[in-house]
Amino acid sequence: MKVCLVGYGSSNKEMVQFLTEGGNTVFVSNNKPLRPEDIKFLSDRGIMYEEEHSSLLENSELAVVSPGVPPNSSAARIISEKNIRYTTEVEYAWMNIKRANPACIFVGITGTDGKSTTTSLIGHLLREAGYSTFVGGNIGIPLITAPLNLQFYVAEISSFQLYWGKRFCPEVSVLLNLAPDHLNWHTSLEEYYGCKISMINNTLSSGGLAIVNQNIKNAMYNGKTIHFSGEMLENGYVNFEDRRIKVMNDFLNLKIYSEDTVSAVIACLNLGISENLIEQGLKSFKPLSHRIELCGNVNGISFYDDSKATNVHSAYNAYLSFRGKGYAALLSGIPKNEDLTELIEEVRNFSKITLVFGAMTEEVKKYPLDEKFVFCNNMEEAVKIGMNALSPGDSIIMSPAGASFDLYQDYKERGNHFKNIAQRFGGDS
Repeated sequence: MKVCLVGYGSSNKEMVQFLTEGGNTVFVSNNKPLRPEDIKFLSDRGIMYEEEHSSLLENSELAVVSPGVPPNSSAARIISEKNIRYTTEVEYAWMNIKRANPACIFVGITGTDGKSTTTSLIGHLLREAGYSTFVGGNIGIPLITAPLNLQFYVAEISSFQLYWGKRFCPEVSVLLNLAPDHLNWHTSLEEYYGCKISMINNTLSSGGLAIVNQNIKNAMYNGKTIHFSGEMLENGYVNFEDRRIKVMNDFLNLKIYSEDTVSAVIACLNLGISENLIEQGLKSFKPLSHRIELCGNVNGISFYDDSKATNVHSAYNAYLSFRGKGYAALLSGIPKNEDLTELIEEVRNFSKITLVFGAMTEEVKKYPLDEKFVFCNNMEEAVKIGMNALSPGDSIIMSPAGASFDLYQDYKERGNHFKNIAQRFGGDS
């Protein structure tokens, strides 16, 4: 079969060897110049490539579309006009694993915020309970790299992956929340929400279990679901039906992670994990990097890296978790066509100072502001001004609400820069 990898990101790179070993003729169609090392890799294997979507894509029989390829792209137009079958790395890998290991159980996690933490937490709880478990997907580990003989596969699934891979059907689906996001990629909010809900419908139509946030209104899914809310985590316990699961983990008890914790506990209870093993697993879980990560303390002022908060909904919930405590807020990055009103009100009312830099500057200036809002040239300047406005016991929180690509390669580079600044301040103190 003639298979074209559309976009050459990390997931499609992992597809090359798998597809060629399967006897397929593989092409690569990218929309920008490939890196020299990628060209050498492809050339060494005799794989033809193009750096503008054209004839290689047009003459393919199957397109494996990278999640970064938007629906209004030239690649999408070619796929539609030529009626080319398409899929994604996640969907292709899922079908391959299920053929080889039909008894395995897939758990798919989607939503606007909290996907990576929930995916990691469910995987951690299953592993701690003694089950062979793969954890990956959109979290950064392509599913195609997973062994075929495991008991559980826990995968973070993005709306992009669901747009291009409409058949993916895990036995258990978790829909954490829905809020406006990625409106610079999707053609409408309805399309974005519809992609998320499609995974729930696939699971329910096959007789699987869906775990859905009760705050999602008018969702067009069919069948019975387990509904949850963050309020089910109260005073250090998850209360579900007649069970009380103790959460002995300060990170998971933060309000911003309540939905993640509750949904993970419900999923694992329904997968047959005992309450005792779940409690032990919750206690030993370590937070992921760049998710409200305490990364330093300088002169009594705590530094929190929340660089993964690339949308308004996530940043708002982060700052909400610090309401009643003294803090400086850092906003930055590329906006995603979202309404900032609620976020602006939160930091205006509860921060000591809000520092804004990067592409976010022009967006924030569109809103009514007061003297708490200070516009800076870069992160170093923002942190310095924030430190001068705070007292021992306060925090400086970088929960930016925008994508990182204005100033950084990705959210990880942005978060690491913030950590380095904290270390330098600590060395100066």
